[in-house]
Amino acid sequence: MKKVLQGLFIVSMVFIMAGCSNKSHPVIIGNLSFDINTKVWKHVKSIDENAPLEFRDSNNNSLVINVSQESTYQHPLTMISFIETLFYENDSFQVFVEPKELSVNDTTWYEYGYQFSDNTTTYKVYQRYYGKFYNAASVSYTATLDSYDAGIDEAIALMSNIKVEEIRNDENEAKAKEFLVGEWDLDGKGYLVLLEDGTYKWYRDGSKNEKNMHYGSYGCDIENSNMNMFEGDAIYLVIFPEGLVVDGVPQAVQAKNDFLISLDNENEGYPMVNIATYSLYTMFKQ
Repeated sequence: MKKVLQGLFIVSMVFIMAGCSNKSHPVIIGNLSFDINTKVWKHVKSIDENAPLEFRDSNNNSLVINVSQESTYQHPLTMISFIETLFYENDSFQVFVEPKELSVNDTTWYEYGYQFSDNTTTYKVYQRYYGKFYNAASVSYTATLDSYDAGIDEAIALMSNIKVEEIRNDENEAKAKEFLVGEWDLDGKGYLVLLEDGTYKWYRDGSKNEKNMHYGSYGCDIENSNMNMFEGDAIYLVIFPEGLVVDGVPQAVQAKNDFLISLDNENEGYPMVNIATYSLYTMFKQ
């Protein structure tokens, strides 16, 4: 697999027909490609080669495109949660488009819209997020409240034109599944069933009572240089919960949880740690 690069950065940007008079120019940034209407959007140059790609229209409305490879598997809802955390103490923050999944050129994105005030100015932001495997992308249209409507249609037109070349991790996932697929007793902290089809069920205990469980899909890897993890040392496991049931009552879930599983001490169980909360588990294969 290609080594993962940490942090947000622009992978590449190419204006293929920069010298032509045609108003529509193809653009490639990382694994995204789209056409830009140069009659509407003007490129804002940055001296920082790692800066996001930015365009502005005649009303100074901003369109920012960011592409990155991250150190963990991505999900658009975690990116949206991060935005909400940033504005947690801003009383002016309001959501006008709730997070919603949508298909764009056969690729799953999430849309999201919010507004906030900065001193005397109110800004309105419409965003779309993509996240799969280690790959993340966001497209943000930002305008003042008064000028938002003047540019939103052109912004959505550009966003709807974006195509994604998916960068997968199939080979490493297949190797990781050789270890993971099966049933695992978590020594009093649950009973985890991982299936070959990439789905999981995490029960409260070995009775596998579906009134107390969460379930969804998972991803995995055998190496991750950003975590100093190399093949044979550990396994990376990420779960994407789709539902949670407690005493038969559905509950809200967070978008993902990331774990590292040490391959040491097989006889005493495999240590597993949640890399965000540092919760520790011991896994015993059943």
